[in-house]
Parts: sequence; C-alpha cells; structure tokens
Amino acid sequence: MKKHLAFLFLLALGSCNDDKNQPTPYPDPAVLAKQQAPFGSPPVDVKLKKLLYNGKLAAEYIYEGDLLREQKKFLFFNVPGHYQSGNFVRNAGVTESYDVVSAAWNGEAQTVSDVFKPAYSIRFNKPDNDSLREVTEENLIFLEIFYRTYAIDKEGFITRQEFTEKTNTANDFSIFYVRNGQHNIAKSWVKYAEQTAPGTYVEYEFDNHPNPFFKLGLDRTGQLAAHAMNPNNVVKETVSDANGPIYSIDYKYEYAANGYPGKVSVGSKSPAFTPYTMEFNY
Repeated sequence: MKKHLAFLFLLALGSCNDDKNQPTPYPDPAVLAKQQAPFGSPPVDVKLKKLLYNGKLAAEYIYEGDLLREQKKFLFFNVPGHYQSGNFVRNAGVTESYDVVSAAWNGEAQTVSDVFKPAYSIRFNKPDNDSLREVTEENLIFLEIFYRTYAIDKEGFITRQEFTEKTNTANDFSIFYVRNGQHNIAKSWVKYAEQTAPGTYVEYEFDNHPNPFFKLGLDRTGQLAAHAMNPNNVVKETVSDANGPIYSIDYKYEYAANGYPGKVSVGSKSPAFTPYTMEFNY
C-alpha cells in the first residue's frame, strides 16, 4: 500500500513538473488581453449607456459583463430611429469579429425598416506575435475588402496602422501616432502610398479625466479612430501643414460625478466647422 501511495505521489509530482516545464504560448494570451480595446479585453470602469448629439439620441451601448457587446446607432428623427447595430463576437474574452447590420430608412418620411441586413464585418485575424494585429474588413453592401495592420507597442497601445484595399493598392495609406507620457496621441499624420511626405498632421491636447470611449474600442461613430484610442479626452486638436496651423477644434467639458465627461461642447473658429454638443449618460 505504501509503495502504491509513493508511486501516486511521484506521478503527481511528475505531472506538476510537466506543467511548469510547458512553454508559455506565443503570443502570450495575457499580453494580448492587456492591449488596448478592441484588441485586448480591458473591462470598463463605468458603463456608458447613451450618447446624445445636440440633445438627440445618437447611440446606446449594451454590455456583456464588463465588456461592450453592442452599439446601437440612431437617426436624428423626431422619434429616434434605430438604423444600425454593431456587435462584438468574442471567444474566452478574445475579440473575433465586429459585425454591423443596418436597416433601410427614409429621411423625408422619418421611417426606418424593421428588417436589418449584414452591412459590414471586421474579422480580427489570429495574431502571429504581440506587436502586430491584423484585421480584415468586408463591406457587404459594395462587396469591397480591406486589410489593416496595427503596430502595437509594449504597453499595448497602437502606434501605426497600415491600410490596403484588396483590388486597388493605389489607395494604400499609413497612419502614424506619436504617444506622450500618458499614452495619449500627441501627434498623428497620414501618408499615402504616392506621397514622399505627409501633407498635414494633427496635434492633440488632453485633460486628465478618463475617456469613456477608450475601453470600448469605438468612437461615437462606431470606428476605431483617434478619439477612441486615448486614455484621456481631447481638449484641443490642431491641424497643420508645412506652413503652420490651418485650423483648430476646441472641446469644453462638463464632468460628471464619476470623473467622466457629462457634456462636451465642440467648436472652432473655422467658418466651415459646425459647432455641436454631446451628452453622456452612464
């Protein structure tokens, strides 16, 4: 009996040693999970529930646990018209796709169909490493396919993206992001394939309050764009070229008790810019 127990102990010990000797998967899932949304799975601290644009419902947000599952978008009709939904599909916390369905609508009659059809799909390709993430975007209405590659630094933040169209590489471009000490985007610019140097660039200034879009991985329009890529909120962005500033946009916030923006008024001295407000409901 003692020999039998000793054998079982040695077998269990060997099993434990085997577990310890197993190599860490590459790329390490723990590292991938810490990357900024939507590539990683950072849980939201405060759940944004509704977004109002000039006092009218623009979007609603639905969660699965502490992760965004769905963004509903609305038309600014007298009665808000739900015309589009984007849904994240995840497997064990890993984002696999973001699928958008939309409905036909009539602006004059202010009606929206109750039939939603697939319109757009973003597939998050399985990563080969922890510094590059690739996605395949498919426009299901115009039957177009695009590819994006995101370069991600060791802290999990996007520093560059490369865009290419499957059937027309002449439209290829790259977007570069320079991060500051708070990991916000201090400067960005776009360089097209045929350009030898970028034409314009954008510089950003920030507050020290949390950005409600950052851990969602989507901005107010439902895109992974600059305003969703920063831990803090943009208070000013200035567009410049080789000759200096062209115009700037100012964001003036009123903050909620939770420290997040409650309302923002957006304006510019540029005569081509239309001021607007956004309100955040949590």
